[in-house]
Amino acid sequence: MDRGHLREDRRHGSPAFPIAAYEIERNARETILDSHWHDEAEFLWIVSGRAEFQVGLTSFELRAGEGMFVPCGELHGGYPLDDSPCVYKAVVFHLDWFASAKDGIASRYVEPLQRGEAMIPARYDGDTEWGASTLKRLASIADYVESEDAAKELRVKSELLSLFADLVSCGKWQRKAPANPVDLQTIGRLKGVVAYIEQYSGQALNVDRLAAVAGMSAGHFSRVFKAFMRKSPMDYVNYYRIRQAAHLLQNTDRPVAVIALEVGIDNFSYFSKRFKDVYDCTPTVFRKKFNSL
Repeated sequence: MDRGHLREDRRHGSPAFPIAAYEIERNARETILDSHWHDEAEFLWIVSGRAEFQVGLTSFELRAGEGMFVPCGELHGGYPLDDSPCVYKAVVFHLDWFASAKDGIASRYVEPLQRGEAMIPARYDGDTEWGASTLKRLASIADYVESEDAAKELRVKSELLSLFADLVSCGKWQRKAPANPVDLQTIGRLKGVVAYIEQYSGQALNVDRLAAVAGMSAGHFSRVFKAFMRKSPMDYVNYYRIRQAAHLLQNTDRPVAVIALEVGIDNFSYFSKRFKDVYDCTPTVFRKKFNSL
């Protein structure tokens, strides 16, 4: 994922095989997964360690051997729970891959899930037969995606269809109550605010300006933003600026002070402090570490 964007613009797989598998390692206290969203659905499971994940306003504490499902378009992120590292795997895939046939499978099961009119369980563990089966299939899917098997596309699609079929058979595929239009509008406004932050992060930003973009009062906007993003609006702005600065430190030879101004922080000591809060080192040390790799 491009860490500069809330909406993930990375292509997972290819148009003909729209699925990808990832294994991600995070050090102690490191952000597990920056808040973002994408059009694809996602299964994620913990290999070692533990972490807290948030999908919309729902939080899950996951340990090794436990996983979750992220519906299309949902804001989600991950956060460390203790001072131990965490390793997790993810399978990200586009439901269009199953809906393109326009058959009964697509109309009864896939398209309702894609539109948010149906749901499958959010959390999976080995305590239930269907949970253990789902996690086992996900491990097989991740292996097949990375394999050299000439038939891997067939095997991956077959495993995913079987995974969904198992959930349907167990009564775990269910119609969903219509979403509250107010909630959908709020999420849409928040996505618009974050896009605005990304576009204008180099300028002076404050809560009143961001609240105006959202069409909310400053107090209500701050409460809603923090509930979804786990950061206050200005903490998120500065976190985004620091991540942009890290990208520039890695990919340009511009002086650190110039980069600080470019990302919208004109107080160099404050910039250095916030940078160290995120990366546990100064900007100069960070650049030296990257250049030594």
